[in-house]
Amino acid sequence: MENASLVRRVLSIIYDVLILFFIIIVVTFIIQQIIIQLELTTLEHVKISADETITVIPADSLITLLLKNLWVVISFYYFGHYWTKRGQTPGMKVWKIKAVTNNGNLMSWGNALKRYLFSLLGLGFIWMIFNKSRLAFQDKMSNTILIKQP
Repeated sequence: MENASLVRRVLSIIYDVLILFFIIIVVTFIIQQIIIQLELTTLEHVKISADETITVIPADSLITLLLKNLWVVISFYYFGHYWTKRGQTPGMKVWKIKAVTNNGNLMSWGNALKRYLFSLLGLGFIWMIFNKSRLAFQDKMSNTILIKQP
């Protein structure tokens, strides 16, 4: 099994981030509309012109804080789902790399959580540059590897 190169890893992440960006915007919009329609929090009415007002969720509310951090939950589920079920996110499939455990099996949700958390630090690729086996920090800490597929 040949480890995936840094270039393939970065390109697959860019692809997946574009997908995630769209998903997060849609989910956040839907949740915001539900909150506004059901008036689950005190809403603010902001005047945007002389005769037009919009209803918004206050920036300092707990719901706003939760919505701002929703991307962490959605992105973990996105990556975790694909890693545990197929070993590949759509971006990884395009760039022909697969995430597996060190013994070649699909990872568990525990492996996926470790891989995700250590990936968030963003330092994994620096580690990879200096590592002869081309393992990123998240690979080492989660007992997983990204392999190049034919």
